[in-house]
Amino acid sequence: MRWKRFVAGSAVVWTALVLPVTRPARAQAVGAAAMAAKVPVLDVISVRPDTDEDARMGLTGDGLNARGASLHWLLTEAFQINGDQLAGEPSWSASALWAIDAKVVGEDVPLLTQLTLAQRLGMYQQILTERFGLKYHHEQRERPAYALVVAKGGPRLTASNAETVAQATQHPGRPGNLQMGRGSISGEGTTMHFLAIMLSRQLGRTVVDQTGLTGRYDFKLAWTPEDDAVPAPQTADSSADLAGGPSLFAAISEQLGLKLESIKGPVDVLVIDHVEKPTAN
Repeated sequence: MRWKRFVAGSAVVWTALVLPVTRPARAQAVGAAAMAAKVPVLDVISVRPDTDEDARMGLTGDGLNARGASLHWLLTEAFQINGDQLAGEPSWSASALWAIDAKVVGEDVPLLTQLTLAQRLGMYQQILTERFGLKYHHEQRERPAYALVVAKGGPRLTASNAETVAQATQHPGRPGNLQMGRGSISGEGTTMHFLAIMLSRQLGRTVVDQTGLTGRYDFKLAWTPEDDAVPAPQTADSSADLAGGPSLFAAISEQLGLKLESIKGPVDVLVIDHVEKPTAN
């Protein structure tokens, strides 16, 4: 099983596992869940410098691996947070890339096919603790964010049919069939919670679902990425189309009947007390 973050020019399918981002205090909840779950013990953790810029991570037959993984990327994935929820990162956090191969102890190999999201994240947290010497604490800090709300005129979403809902709910806590590519997000049997997560990924800022929509929906969202368009300042109130297509903010309103509103409030921030480059294997 393999999952992958968005990389320019590629599409990502989040059917096996989504690595969500955040709402206030979510990082603490994820950490607590990982601690409470039976996390397979990593017996061998190999970390070495890498030049592959296509960041990805996944399970192997007897453990897990990652390629092109920066410390910044590992932190956001392992603790389910946005970049704006990190403080105290070293200067090399986003630039130094690592290849990681980790194997679990023999008796834990069967657990790999039954892992929950919290357990998978707990394994990556273990790598950060043991090989990067990570020590951290949480603080509530005031941060700008976005609220995802229903726009005037109501939502333009298609309610998923019974079969799609049944498939999507076989594994609680997963997003259904959710795909993200360059300038596009589409979903089948997806909740607004997971849409907010994907929007957070695109915007680099926490998006909180305040739509009040509790069902599962099918949708397609397409926009022109800012670096493909004529440069223009973007705000949550922006409705102007960029060259070649709508901006993300305009597309959310026009295609989904939703809207992003700027808000500010307390956000859980992971503050790094200590972290270091891994030593030689």
